[in-house]
Amino acid sequence: MPGKSSNLGKFWQELKRRKVVPIFIAYLATCFAVIEFVDITSSQFNIPGGTVKLLYLIAAVGLPVVILLPWFINRHRQETTSDESALIEESSAKDKKIVQHNLPLQLTNFIGRERDIEEIRNLIGKHRIVSLTGAGGYGKTRLACEVAAELLQDYKDGVWFVDLAPITSEDLVVKEITEVLKIVEEPNRTIIDTLTDKIRDKNMLIILDNCEHFINSCAEITGKLIQSTPSLQILTTSREALNIKGEKVWRIPSLTLLDPRTIIDVESVKSSEAVLLFTDRAQLNNPEFELESENVNDVVTICNKLDGIPLALELVANRTRHMNPHLILERLADRFDLVSSPDPGTSKRQKTLQATIEWSYNLLSDSEKILFTRLAAFTGGFDLTAVEEVCADDQLPKGDILDLLSRLVDRSMIYTVQGTDQSMGYNSLEIMLQFARQNLQSSKEGNFLRERHLHYYLKVAEEAYDEQIEFQDQWLDKLESQHDNLMAALRWSDDHSPEEFVRLSGTLAWFWVRHAHFLTGIEYLEKAILKDTGKTENNAKVIFGLGKILGNSGDFPRALELMNESLVIWRQYNNLKEEALVLAEIGIGYFMSGNDETGLKYAEEGLALAREIGDLWIINYCMITLGQGLVCLKQIDRARPLAQQFLVSSKELQHLFGINVAHHFLGDCALIEGNFREAEQEYGLGVKTALKIGDFMQVCIDIFGVAMSVAGQSRLAKAIRLNAAVTEKAVVSGYIVPEELQAAFWVELVDNYIVGTRKKLGEELTRKYEEEGKSMGFEKAVEYALDFEKD
Repeated sequence: MPGKSSNLGKFWQELKRRKVVPIFIAYLATCFAVIEFVDITSSQFNIPGGTVKLLYLIAAVGLPVVILLPWFINRHRQETTSDESALIEESSAKDKKIVQHNLPLQLTNFIGRERDIEEIRNLIGKHRIVSLTGAGGYGKTRLACEVAAELLQDYKDGVWFVDLAPITSEDLVVKEITEVLKIVEEPNRTIIDTLTDKIRDKNMLIILDNCEHFINSCAEITGKLIQSTPSLQILTTSREALNIKGEKVWRIPSLTLLDPRTIIDVESVKSSEAVLLFTDRAQLNNPEFELESENVNDVVTICNKLDGIPLALELVANRTRHMNPHLILERLADRFDLVSSPDPGTSKRQKTLQATIEWSYNLLSDSEKILFTRLAAFTGGFDLTAVEEVCADDQLPKGDILDLLSRLVDRSMIYTVQGTDQSMGYNSLEIMLQFARQNLQSSKEGNFLRERHLHYYLKVAEEAYDEQIEFQDQWLDKLESQHDNLMAALRWSDDHSPEEFVRLSGTLAWFWVRHAHFLTGIEYLEKAILKDTGKTENNAKVIFGLGKILGNSGDFPRALELMNESLVIWRQYNNLKEEALVLAEIGIGYFMSGNDETGLKYAEEGLALAREIGDLWIINYCMITLGQGLVCLKQIDRARPLAQQFLVSSKELQHLFGINVAHHFLGDCALIEGNFREAEQEYGLGVKTALKIGDFMQVCIDIFGVAMSVAGQSRLAKAIRLNAAVTEKAVVSGYIVPEELQAAFWVELVDNYIVGTRKKLGEELTRKYEEEGKSMGFEKAVEYALDFEKD
């Protein structure tokens, strides 16, 4: 009976499946309704009684038809559909590749690095071993996984991720690979032999992640696998390269940053990968967080302080749950505890940024650790000579320094920087330096190294001071590249050695003038004067330097007072070279303050003394000062031949500053005489020369000259655009001199050709062209100024 009951159930299910039951019920209901209707209405419409019986008969005859017909119809449809589905599934299975991989599931958005991904994909297409290297926290693992995810269809035997971070022994590297690939060890055979046999004919990509702590084993295994498996490719991530044959090393960069000196708004920051990552992770932790005008500058500064390192950005973005960006920024300095993750799932070595750096630090040799810690004495970049002079001792012989630096570069603890003169320098991430500073502070070497650092950079600054005229161009570039270190040395000497603070301040003053570090110069030179170390030559440099900066800033009365005070000191020491230079500068001060006749007197006295000394460089420099006076006095008949004379001598001496000033004066002469096309070209040559020496204040002055020259040619729109663009740059850089303190002839030219142009155009057009000028930016403005044919 149970069997019969089961069969009846199956039969009943089959009736329902073939749509018999619902059609049978519907048929009975319809027949009943029709017969009932006929029965009720038969008396009213005189329907014969036999008709009702006929309807019962028809209903009964139709019943088996209603049962059998849907049975066979739906049988045909079900079988046809089943066959078609099977064919479709079989066809899809043939066309579709089965993707094999074990890439970790990512829980957050991947931000930026589109170019990096494309470049790495191209490298994998050309090389069988590609190694992504970089410091801890750079996102090497995540980037490797993102690249691999785009390559899944390229490897029929899969893409396999092998995380080596948790393993504790070199012997476990190959074992970890076999476990990921599910390869079982064989008796009486080495694991590597079993592995190579099993994958010999496979087409796959293996990612070896975190190779740095077992670099030798990883290098050896990678070499064997590549040699024995023709269709295998390996992508590694490590803080240093494997250094094996066939390896292509790609150093992962930081996320893109913004220059904090540029104009920053919410739209412009979208070009920064670092800002986009910080914003994304901040919103993940605090859904109410928005990047807006009130916090955008703080966010940009945070990203720059963290060097655009993804891990650091993510850890700090966690803090937006409790702090706004401004408060985060205030508490960020030297605070590794702030840069930590509350996520219990985060690996221990990435729980805090300090742990990540310690992971790398602990992999160094003892000598590498000592040098890395000592590098904390530097701020910003440093070169080999500086490291040898500051860091070498009996523990670290000078002859070993280059090799140790190279190894620190290989281990991503520092990185190389190529200068514009093709020289090779080094630098370290600010976060790495913070870690090294903590180690240095806890050691007994801190003050000793700071003192050696001060002495080295004082020697550099004094050498530059002595050669400031002959080799100005080279020294300006070098001092700018070392300005962070010079300032660090200056700050340390302020607390520890007043005499050396005065020496270093005075020797840097000329550089601060030429590269427009006016505010810095005034701050430190004023402080040096207060040290009251006596009326020495070092003190004279400080007084003269401050006077020169104040003169460039427009405070001519105090500038002249200070420079005359320094002149007295130089005369006491009978230093004729310094005396001639001071006389020339005093002459410029008087020219700029409108006392041209007195200025001419000082300039001529300075040139005469230079000729008495017989130093061609000093002579050329004093000729420049005299030329300035003659232009101010509009004595064109004397100014032009003198400018042409020191243009020739400057070219012979290869003195770019002299060449720049000569072209500027020739431009002044042409503009005063109304030779506007000639003036435009002379000022343009001045711009080109000033760019070579990085003298952006002089670049601005010469572009002002170009603007006035094109105005004289009735090219009014270009004049206003250039004037607006360069005024913007000058204001931001802090070297706009108030009109009342400018040379009278220059004010007159500006009034004629800039103010006059505004009046001709009217307010509406002037405003339009000024906005166009401001929006083009300084670099585009320079290109625009030098395109003499473009309006």
